[in-house]
Amino acid sequence: MNNPAARLIPPRIQPPAQPLGSLAFLAAFVRNPLEVAPQAVYEQDLYLNPLGRTQRLWITSPALVKTVLLDERDKFQKLSQIRLLSPLLGRGILTSEGAEWKWQRQASAPMFRHQDLLGFVPAFVRATETLLAKWRAAPAGSVQEIDRDTSRATFDVISATLLPSADRTVGAAVEESMQLFQRAGGWGQLFAMAGAPAWLPRPGMISGARGTVMLRSAVTAMLRERREVEARSGSSPDDLMHRLMKARDPESGQSMNDQQLVDNLLTFYLAGHETTARALSWTLYLVARSPEWAAILEDEIARVTGGEPIRSEHVERLVLVQQVLKESMRLYPPVPMLSRQCVAPARLDGVEIAPGATVVVPIYAIQRHTKRWEDPDVFDPTRFAPENEAKIPRYQYLPFGAGPRICIGMAFAMLEATVMLATLLQKARFAPVPGREPYPVARVTLHPRGGLPLKVEMRKL
Repeated sequence: MNNPAARLIPPRIQPPAQPLGSLAFLAAFVRNPLEVAPQAVYEQDLYLNPLGRTQRLWITSPALVKTVLLDERDKFQKLSQIRLLSPLLGRGILTSEGAEWKWQRQASAPMFRHQDLLGFVPAFVRATETLLAKWRAAPAGSVQEIDRDTSRATFDVISATLLPSADRTVGAAVEESMQLFQRAGGWGQLFAMAGAPAWLPRPGMISGARGTVMLRSAVTAMLRERREVEARSGSSPDDLMHRLMKARDPESGQSMNDQQLVDNLLTFYLAGHETTARALSWTLYLVARSPEWAAILEDEIARVTGGEPIRSEHVERLVLVQQVLKESMRLYPPVPMLSRQCVAPARLDGVEIAPGATVVVPIYAIQRHTKRWEDPDVFDPTRFAPENEAKIPRYQYLPFGAGPRICIGMAFAMLEATVMLATLLQKARFAPVPGREPYPVARVTLHPRGGLPLKVEMRKL
């Protein structure tokens, strides 16, 4: 941005200047895993944590990230993430490895073809209009809990597109279960990274288990309902649920059993709406804090659409809307960190890595790295103008991960977020609530501590 007055530095992690001691590290990790990475992680290519007998290192250079996530991926596996998420998601596409992962991904991939995705644009608009109707019914300028509202809206999208169902209990079960799961998320992440056995007691264990049972039961009932509907009608819509039910392992010819189907349905329900909701809520906050960019986006949306509802042919012309989304996901990546466990001897940047070592890919820090981004904490969507975006190395910007395990729904999520953001800004204006600045906290996805309230004023069109 050329206007110095428009320079916005939104809330950010203040990393410790020096590595934390053992007790301080544990306390900070449980509170917010992002707070344990010292300043050196934001400045170096590789940082080796001096604590403990087991190696733990953060890698930030595009070359090292590529090595771990692509070139030597067989030496680095998702063991701690699987340990954290498998009680909820079983052995689905997000929590499996090797051949088991590969055939599940192949079964799901056809649902994400570009031309098929464009057909979902009206559903994205309808879900957003439902949210706008809720705000319209409230007093003018009232405060709305944006993070909750976007979460419900993106869940409506998943329910109307990839995984349609008449069962309305699933949405409530998802919301309540995720709250239970995330409440003790820091402890769960700590125990998973430490390799602690699943039975070892920890805070939030009982409530998390209760939420898991509730959610899996709701999805099992939804699957049963779909089978009954198909049996009565003799037909089924060609959605993701149908394709998963009909999928066959190319090696064995086996279809998914009910447990595998529930694992994958849950994965797409949760990952398919949670990450987009986080991206939308953080973006709306940044737009609320930046009236200059709000005006720029309003002008572009009006010019492209002529005041009409967003259609598929509008999306590629909403260039600035997408720039703002991408910059928002740089500052507040929906999934702020990945980790891999070394399972075979390896070497990274001259450091010998022993089996059992934990390699952290700190996406939040990579996307604010002082060597690779100018003014890394400043909100500046011009970074993603086409001529600038082309210069960003592939493994320096990772809002959807990278390598073979890159988010299968990346194109769906980007299209959904673009359409929903444009529809929201076409009909409403947003302003921050004094004294209610959101603070980023890693809970698998990047949450605003204390929620993300904004004042919402409906535009007179």
